[in-house]
Amino acid sequence: MKTRIDYIRRQRRSTGGSAVLVLLALLAVMLMLIAANTAVLNRLEKDMTGLEKRQIQRLDASAKTQLRPAQEATNQPAR
Repeated sequence: MKTRIDYIRRQRRSTGGSAVLVLLALLAVMLMLIAANTAVLNRLEKDMTGLEKRQIQRLDASAKTQLRPAQEATNQPAR
């Protein structure tokens, strides 16, 4: 004999299973986003390191060219 309680229990089981599937799908999406963000952050770190090296080289080169005329002027004898 089927009772109303049996119907309610069956209905709860089916919705409980779909809620688990939805949560698993959300978890999978979140893990994919984390993986993508990690990859982007690694690439950004490499770009920033390269940019920093180029900037240091550029600043070193400009500092050397600015020091040369000042050193030449002080090394010349006074007239």
